[in-house]
Amino acid sequence: MPTYTFKNKETGEVTEEFCSISQRQEKLDSGKYEQIINAKPDIISMRGDAISKTSGDYRDLLKRIKKNSGRGNTIKV
Repeated sequence: MPTYTFKNKETGEVTEEFCSISQRQEKLDSGKYEQIINAKPDIISMRGDAISKTSGDYRDLLKRIKKNSGRGNTIKV
């Protein structure tokens, strides 16, 4: 179940509630609450490429695969 943020129209109180979609809809249909949409994305970022963050053993394996794969391979090491 997701967490929703509601604002009480009468008091202005803002609360976060963990409830089902049907419970959320019941609360909104009562007319006492409005839903506040929060945009709090969890951003994951990475600098560089994945190969620079791997162990030496994995890079050695890629080098061996590249060496034995023949001409025209696109493996970057």
